[in-house]
Amino acid sequence: MFEAASSVLSIFSVVEKVYGRKKIQKMVHLLEAAGTRMPFKYEYHYYGPYSAELQAELNDLAQQGFLRETTHDETYVYEITDKGRKFKEKLDQFGITVAIDKELVQSMVQQSSQFLEMVSTYAFLINAGYEPGEAKNKAIELKSHLKDLVDKAISYYNEQVATRSK
Repeated sequence: MFEAASSVLSIFSVVEKVYGRKKIQKMVHLLEAAGTRMPFKYEYHYYGPYSAELQAELNDLAQQGFLRETTHDETYVYEITDKGRKFKEKLDQFGITVAIDKELVQSMVQQSSQFLEMVSTYAFLINAGYEPGEAKNKAIELKSHLKDLVDKAISYYNEQVATRSK
């Protein structure tokens, strides 16, 4: 319970604000693929890897006032609150902390949701046991509308995600 809150709040303590539910889903999935221990299970959905548990945690944190959830141009925006920062400090004091790769988080928040969707889909396929060439072809099949991003997404995965998981 507290580990999930710490995981999410750790990300927001680095970037303060994330635009889009899809983006935060992909960021958490890619942090996990990079070796960060996260308490969320992912399944494959239309927009790529998705965790209902993560969405429930985001909803709970917003309901408790630790995150602020607003909309801007029909996009959900999540932002840590002062109450959330204080709660995160308490969790840290009790040793309930998740080490987050700050550089990776800062890199991902700069990327588009669609790009992270392709990177996350590729990572999901690699984790499922696909060989790199097969994963690329399957990612193109699943995300034909994003096929122009696949090579850049694979490079990003190899340089930013896979290198951290070793």
